[in-house]
Amino acid sequence: MHEISGTLFHRWYVTVFGLAFLWFAVRQLGWRRTLVYGVVAFGVGALAENGSVHVGFPYTSYSFNPALRGKELWVGDVPLFVPLSYTFMGYFAFAGGRLLASGPWRTRARHWWMELALAWMIAVWALWVVDPVSRLGDEFYLGRVFRYRGPGFWFGLPLGSQLGFALTSLVLLAVLFALSRGEPDRAVPGGIVRHPNLGALITWHAQVFHMAVVAFVIGADAIGGSAFLMWVPAALVTAVYWSTLRPGTGPGSALEHDGQADERVHEGRAQPLGVTR
Repeated sequence: MHEISGTLFHRWYVTVFGLAFLWFAVRQLGWRRTLVYGVVAFGVGALAENGSVHVGFPYTSYSFNPALRGKELWVGDVPLFVPLSYTFMGYFAFAGGRLLASGPWRTRARHWWMELALAWMIAVWALWVVDPVSRLGDEFYLGRVFRYRGPGFWFGLPLGSQLGFALTSLVLLAVLFALSRGEPDRAVPGGIVRHPNLGALITWHAQVFHMAVVAFVIGADAIGGSAFLMWVPAALVTAVYWSTLRPGTGPGSALEHDGQADERVHEGRAQPLGVTR
């Protein structure tokens, strides 16, 4: 019981983001597909993390703090909260990438690869901020969690760790895109404030920027500053792109007939919008 409470409450941020993931994913994918994705994402995370600990693949060699044993749950030689975080990191990037590619007035982009490219980018982007700050966990509430065996170019993280997460995040996104194939492109009458993927994109920002703020608090100004500097040009490009879109139009919008826009189906049969079971 002590280890369970340690995982749920000591790692409160994983619990909060995990609950947000369940709320948004179930509304979009339904319980069944959310469960399938969650199991796969957890499995990928557990295998990748344990693989790196034991054989240095895919993230190069590192180890987790053995003092955490007995304080929280583990899976193999990895604290449980680490593979659990794969579920929401992958999903927030997936839904956020769709919104960035489709724009505020539609639910889908013209081509699926546009959504995948942006989702993949922000999935890896999150790690560029989260991991360097997490490495300094003994200076804030995270505590000392892991240690890499060798030096790295990105605030102490080796290039292999970045390339490895690019690989595993691509696997997670591929699963999500496969599970959501056939979702139709629909108009969003209220624009960005009513977009079904807005919540996930906001939560992605919360996940990244709360770590950036922590970096400033503990004196790691270079990491925190880099997080904000990476975001500014991307935000400006997105704002300019979205400004070219209008209600009823977008990269995935279809031709209108009798004043009603057709629903475009992406590589499959249309599914109704909302919670499915």
